[in-house]
Amino acid sequence: MSDFDEVWCIDAGRTSLKAVKLQRSGNGAEVVAAAKIDNPGGSEVDSSAAAVSALAAQHDLSGALIVTLPSRSALTSFIPIPPVAGKKLDELIGYEAQQNIPLPIDEVIWGSHVSGDTDDGEKEVGIFAVRSEEISDLLVDYSQDDLEVDVLTLGNVSLLNLIRFDLRPTRPIVALEIGSDHTDLIIVNGSRFWFRSLPIAGKDFTQALQDKFGCSEQEAENLKVTAAQSEHAAKIFKEVQPLLRDMVSEINRSIGYYKSRVGEIKVEDLFLFGGSSKLVGLRKFLEENLRIRVQLTKNLARVRIGTDALPSGIQQETATYCTAIGGALQGLGLAEVDLNLLPQEKREAVEFQKKKKKVLVAAASLYILILFFSLNFGGKIREAEAVLSKAGIVKELKKNEDTLEELAGDESQEKLAKQGVLLARGTGRLIPREILGIVGSVVPAELGANVLSKRAEDGPEKDSVLRNIEADQEILNGQKTWLAGLDIRKILITADGAILEKTSSGKDSSVRIFDDRYEVVVHGFRYDAGNAASNDEKLNQMIVAPIEKRLTELYGEADSGTARVERTVLAETMLMFLKSEGIKTGSGRGSKTDTTLNHGTNLYPWKIRWIHPPLPGIDIDSEFENE
Repeated sequence: MSDFDEVWCIDAGRTSLKAVKLQRSGNGAEVVAAAKIDNPGGSEVDSSAAAVSALAAQHDLSGALIVTLPSRSALTSFIPIPPVAGKKLDELIGYEAQQNIPLPIDEVIWGSHVSGDTDDGEKEVGIFAVRSEEISDLLVDYSQDDLEVDVLTLGNVSLLNLIRFDLRPTRPIVALEIGSDHTDLIIVNGSRFWFRSLPIAGKDFTQALQDKFGCSEQEAENLKVTAAQSEHAAKIFKEVQPLLRDMVSEINRSIGYYKSRVGEIKVEDLFLFGGSSKLVGLRKFLEENLRIRVQLTKNLARVRIGTDALPSGIQQETATYCTAIGGALQGLGLAEVDLNLLPQEKREAVEFQKKKKKVLVAAASLYILILFFSLNFGGKIREAEAVLSKAGIVKELKKNEDTLEELAGDESQEKLAKQGVLLARGTGRLIPREILGIVGSVVPAELGANVLSKRAEDGPEKDSVLRNIEADQEILNGQKTWLAGLDIRKILITADGAILEKTSSGKDSSVRIFDDRYEVVVHGFRYDAGNAASNDEKLNQMIVAPIEKRLTELYGEADSGTARVERTVLAETMLMFLKSEGIKTGSGRGSKTDTTLNHGTNLYPWKIRWIHPPLPGIDIDSEFENE
């Protein structure tokens, strides 16, 4: 399904080319540009390629481009098939296409559309086929102006899409588009539709007037549309009347045939489209002889004409541009019938380009997200892991790394250097994930925040606030160590462990500066009956030693043999519960003996810090002991 935001659609006829540029506008669409270019050779020579070149010289057609083929180019069949779905439906349509297209299937490009259900419960399918050679010739013509066609559809399908989108008929109608060298009849019947090409077109009326009055083609064209103001209107109408009778006969035959296919339906409205629909006396003659209402299309309901398109005259000639507008609606994804007769390889190329644009946008967003979290990382482990997991950073960067390694063997030394920089940057963005993995593997889950839920449920202490608080405190006392937070920030650091400001450029060029390192600080608090020294040793056993071991596994032994991970346990600074005169106990109701209990628990704040990845052979002094 086409879903461009803005498209050009070209409807190239034998005598003129009509083109519109359409974009979405709320629930409808807006024409932002329009053009009509007469073919240099008139109707005598099919010079539509020259008209396309003229259009390309006047307007920028580099965006999405839709082209409509005249319906006379297509072989169209409507067939009923059994009510199947999915892959079986596609297979059945393919089989029916081979049976109903009177040409070798490898010599045509075809498409289909399921138009609705028949009264017998079958599905009605329209099959449309065009010779491959004709499509190839058209694409060559457009390529001469460096134009890439994104969708190739049919004129009658485009007009049907406009009728569905703008008129939205609720009862059976007939639409008649009278062009210079074609007349398309469309019957719209609920979800179903039917096409037929009539043998009488605008050029036949023009030729009749040329023969009668001995005038030029252009003069005859003017007579067709201005005869109402001419003193010779009666003579002009008399000359075209035989052709009008033939047209009425063809319309009646078409409606009668359609009724024989689908059953009795009542058609009360006929809508006129196309440049020759303005023929003098046409609307009145059709109404009187068909005995149905006939309306000439002058305005559209859901397609607005923008102010920039008004100079083209589209508002005065709306009926002439309707096919181009319908094709553009398909390009915007607003059409019911999505028919694309481009060769398969061309369609795949168009889809690839669309996906390529989406991938580039997604990739840009991903790297912005990575940069944001690399520079602003902090908070709880679980929250950070969830964000990284959802973003899919690891998978994407691993894919980039693999791709760059494959390219490395084939590219020049200059490209290899650039790729190395890109690979180093991509690998560096994996470091926060690696840090989270280290902390998550060595810090027990129970060190995180807990919900106190184990309280006394039996015995006399059940309703005692004091007993509940004491029970909670026992749980906390048993836990002894808590993890309060994790901070990760990217830093500039010298080889001797001095952290620089981001704006620092380093005055001494002999000093090596690492710009791919992170400072990691894990902090929390601990309860124990001991003192700061004993708690420091416990912290070393529980957390620091395992982190040191993991760093050794990843990066090898430290060159200097010194510890890579610092730890600091500060003096007891706070209580889990404070003294409260409101918490008292006694021997029972009315007892005069009450004792104020101190339910406080001394806590020792602690911090663990290291540089990741470790610097080679550096013993880094603590920078937060004096914080």
